[in-house]
Amino acid sequence: MRLAPLLLLAGLPSCLQVSERSPVDLAHAQPTHCRARRAWEVVSAGAVVGVVVEFVEPRQASRRFFSVRNAHHQELGMVDALGRAWRFRPHGADAECLGSGPLLSSTVRVLAIEGPCLLFEVPLEALEAEATPKTAAPPRAHGERD
Repeated sequence: MRLAPLLLLAGLPSCLQVSERSPVDLAHAQPTHCRARRAWEVVSAGAVVGVVVEFVEPRQASRRFFSVRNAHHQELGMVDALGRAWRFRPHGADAECLGSGPLLSSTVRVLAIEGPCLLFEVPLEALEAEATPKTAAPPRAHGERD
């Protein structure tokens, strides 16, 4: 019986953590335009399962990142210059950190691939052609023939 009040008091002191988020002051924001430099197709079991595109800041080549995309060229995440893999979450504020490592293993984490895969370098022009939406033929009038 004497132990119960002591146990109740032991739980009172606790830590409270408060975090506050505010948007970047746009007056001080300095956007950086990066250019695509190289690209690779991610191949697993003989099929292209993704694409990696390296982007570099023109004035400082050491500042770079790798955009990781699925086979439909939808960006799923990125790998930074330190090899940290980040996966974007739909409608989420922050990307999820998946760990770090070489480019191939970080790419595998972002794409959530099981099994071995390889990176094959491809010309940027080839990826641009694949990612460009194809224009559909204009609709025909009712009863119109070829």
